[in-house]
Amino acid sequence: MPIRTIESSALAQHAQAVLYQHRLVTSHQLARLLTPDTASRRYMLHVLHQLRAQGLADRVVPPGRRPHRWFLTPAGAHAVQDTDQVPARPYQMNPERAAGPLAEHMLAVVETGLAFFEHARLLGDDFEPLHWTPEVAHRYTKANGRFADTHVISDALLHYIAVEPRGTRRQIQFLVEVDRATMPVHRLAAKLVAYARYFDHHPLRKRGSAADGSARPAWQERYPRFPRVLLVLDGANERRLANRRTDLAVYIRASQYLMVPRPRFAIGCTTMPDLVEQGPRARIWLNLLDPSWDQEQYTDFALGFA
Repeated sequence: MPIRTIESSALAQHAQAVLYQHRLVTSHQLARLLTPDTASRRYMLHVLHQLRAQGLADRVVPPGRRPHRWFLTPAGAHAVQDTDQVPARPYQMNPERAAGPLAEHMLAVVETGLAFFEHARLLGDDFEPLHWTPEVAHRYTKANGRFADTHVISDALLHYIAVEPRGTRRQIQFLVEVDRATMPVHRLAAKLVAYARYFDHHPLRKRGSAADGSARPAWQERYPRFPRVLLVLDGANERRLANRRTDLAVYIRASQYLMVPRPRFAIGCTTMPDLVEQGPRARIWLNLLDPSWDQEQYTDFALGFA
């Protein structure tokens, strides 16, 4: 068997895993993720068309000369589940969803992960195409009610390893929100408040002795340290994004619930253009909770979010 066929088979399997985990990815994004050292995207397109011919993947074609949006068919999803490459996910894509109103948001979440991925390669950090998981839910109240009223659903959970000059590896987790300027600022602020509620949330305790001590926060069941919350503003021109960031900071700092100091809890905000151009370790993050940082405006990734 020719070496190119073996490489293509391995790349096809990797492409299937990425499509399964991230649900909807453009051909351009897949090429940047899976063949970053290849100048031409034709090889990636060849693999995608092979998957389509086998009934494992499909695409929708947006109007104009925009990259095709690729997703797995039910057969492709089952094939990935059988390999146990990635955790099983109940959400499946179809042509209607791939062409629907939420598609741009899903692609923006992929673009956010890509910014981390591409700059990690430049810096020698460790961050791969499967190191972030979309739509991760966190319960923040004991009350019963609709899922949307009792959980905050992060657009993505990122597992990033920053490699220092002396080889020290620091593992960092982030809960990422991507805002495409489609909702009022007060609704966006309410979702960010929900992260603080999750930080504070303690599950119901079982009866026991006083020696059991106080119940641990719910987040400690999942994370060794509470992940930093990162908000990426997208979907508008840079002036509108800058105004939206300013308005959001004012709204957040006036929130009574967020005025209570919470050690190791922070919300950083940047814009997609800054993230893509400068990278996540640049001084692009505005701390929405701490007005004392306004004079310098941006915080260092390593200092403020490690």
